Amino acid sequence: MSKARIVCAAVAGNPISHSLTPFLFDKVAQILQRSGDNITFHACEKIKHNSLIDALAWGHAKMSAIAKEDEGADPGRREIWLSITSPLKHQLPLDSGTEWAIGEAMLASVNQMRHDGHVWKAANTDGAGLLMVAKEFGFDFNLTDDLERPLLCMVGGGSTARACAAAWTEAGGKIWWKEGKRNLSPRGPWKNSMVNARDVCDHVGRRLHIDFDQPAGSTPEIKGERIEAGVDAPVFLSVSYSEGEFESVIENEWGLFLDGRWLLVAQHLQAWVHLYNPSAADDLPTLRELMDILISA
Repeated sequence: MSKARIVCAAVAGNPISHSLTPFLFDKVAQILQRSGDNITFHACEKIKHNSLIDALAWGHAKMSAIAKEDEGADPGRREIWLSITSPLKHQLPLDSGTEWAIGEAMLASVNQMRHDGHVWKAANTDGAGLLMVAKEFGFDFNLTDDLERPLLCMVGGGSTARACAAAWTEAGGKIWWKEGKRNLSPRGPWKNSMVNARDVCDHVGRRLHIDFDQPAGSTPEIKGERIEAGVDAPVFLSVSYSEGEFESVIENEWGLFLDGRWLLVAQHLQAWVHLYNPSAADDLPTLRELMDILISA
């Protein structure tokens, strides 16, 4: 078994009382232990902050406490892992000098950070997580006909929306921006993938509907349009989830409705792949395996 890494992990933001991220940190670490990857969480918490600086300071304070408790511990094995949510995601300065593992610094949005004992590294796994969910439910991004490419029907233009639009475009999908509290800039990397409202009816590709303006911790109303004969069922993906009992997938005459935990779990797994523990990527659970653990908990 490899030498233990001492990690201080947390989800930071506001609100976070409903967050399942500490649970996911612990479960993934347990699974990786079977393949010899030894991770010890000195802390795995929910820290309610409205400032990214305060969240980073929490991590450094925890590391200092560890250093005082065990002066013989290898400093190179001490790490800070932070899952960042609103309103902290847009607070990392573009000129901070932080290294990016995945995501684009130009989008000014971060949802994962890691201090490896030397430098802070950042990642935005929003887009990679969305693609992971889409592919899990059969979306094909290899289609070459523009009218058949997967269509992201989105509400909102904030940081998460921009990151997902960029990733969807890079994968080869098309985008229909419907409305939102913030506009989706027409000058972003998605500019050549946009579908006008008047052309949406002609688009025959499978559709994924998502409302990025949905409040954190809320449960969306299940609604949609009846599926026409011969049309692939659209997917309605929530960006949020609430506490208590839930159904991970609801299938009815309008399509498939996915609980927000699908997106949470996918983003979390992508964080392990690209930032927290890339060398163990092949030993990670699949999206469905980790969702099954979450469902049975």
